[in-house]
Amino acid sequence: MALKKTKIAIAGIGTVGKGLLRILEVLGSDTSDIEVTAIASKKKVSVPKKILFKKTQVFKDAEQLLEYDNYDILVELIGGDAGVAKRIVFNALKKKKHIVTANKALISKYWKDLNKISNEMGVLIKFEAAVAGGVPIIKIINEFLVSNKISRIYGILNGTSNYILTKMLTTNKKFSEILIDAQSLGYAESDPTFDIDGIDTAHKLSILCSLAFKIDCDLKFIKAEGIRNIDLSDLKYADSLGYKVKMLGISEQKGKEIKNYVYPCLVAKNNFIANVDDVYNGVVVESNFCKKSFFQGEGAGSLPTATSVLSDILSIIKLNKSAIRKQKKLSFKMSAVENRFGSYYLRFTTEDKPGVISGIAKEFKKNNISMKSMLQKESKNKNSKSATIVITTHDCNEKNMSLALVKINKMKFIKKRTIYYRIENFIS
Repeated sequence: MALKKTKIAIAGIGTVGKGLLRILEVLGSDTSDIEVTAIASKKKVSVPKKILFKKTQVFKDAEQLLEYDNYDILVELIGGDAGVAKRIVFNALKKKKHIVTANKALISKYWKDLNKISNEMGVLIKFEAAVAGGVPIIKIINEFLVSNKISRIYGILNGTSNYILTKMLTTNKKFSEILIDAQSLGYAESDPTFDIDGIDTAHKLSILCSLAFKIDCDLKFIKAEGIRNIDLSDLKYADSLGYKVKMLGISEQKGKEIKNYVYPCLVAKNNFIANVDDVYNGVVVESNFCKKSFFQGEGAGSLPTATSVLSDILSIIKLNKSAIRKQKKLSFKMSAVENRFGSYYLRFTTEDKPGVISGIAKEFKKNNISMKSMLQKESKNKNSKSATIVITTHDCNEKNMSLALVKINKMKFIKKRTIYYRIENFIS
């Protein structure tokens, strides 16, 4: 007797959706336990001529899936935390269907609700493709590190911002120029806001935080700072000081507090993360037994992300439903970035005259901030009478740094608002 096939409905045939169809077409008989019963796409779809697509219905609108029931797993690849993507996912869960999605915005925003309904209905939600594309970080946390207690997870979670920072330094071009290049290559959207302002990274970090520390991490607890205003000169100064500037998402547990940060920061060149360049993602997980685990791979793209989607589909098929279990949630206090304790990079544009450094140092001393290194450069324009001073500090409280900068920026010798970035001193 033939084994019952698992019926799949796919909603959204964009970049990832096309990649999934391509992989299924190539694998052919290797996916004989799958039957694609429905595809929903606003654009015309070329359905592969393979047996698993023999009975596929094609819908022009994903809304039609609300009234459709001939599937076991809904693969949602539309994206967004509202609209039809949200409606079909919640509708499918209530019909006791499993979900596979690449939608980080939806998972991040409705984490608590989605988990509650899926547990009540006895179905699974899989979202490996929602974080770091082809890097299987979700499975690593849920399966490989299931016996470990995670203390910190951090890394590059957005390939677009990483590409921009990499190419600015290697090509000696400004942010605006590299952004245009990234858009022409398909690495950045026509509206790159989510990528360059850190919102995409914040969505992904909230998912990783929820998984790593068994909590419901609301996106509102993560303040995202992006790279929109990054200046090439700061990348060069950081490079001369032995650092690279990377856009990171950082989540760590200290006692009863969870700290979540999303910002561009300086990382020592000999660190794992500093050497993840271009569109690649890199994630480090620190835990009690495995100590430090590092994972790197393509963070986006049609086939890498589709690989994660298919992996989730196959894991649902293989997993016995009786293995679905509720996970006990833990309670932690969420700490704001204002409570951060660490070191800093600062670039001052000042008048070129005596007393400038002593004025800055005096304000630092009042706020318990000590300098670690200093680099001073006069302006190339002899008529400008300005100087650039780059300072790195020892560890101090962010609140103290903020108070000091408020005072320093009001000093008469300061010609431009001070630029500052945090330094993350990760141990490789």
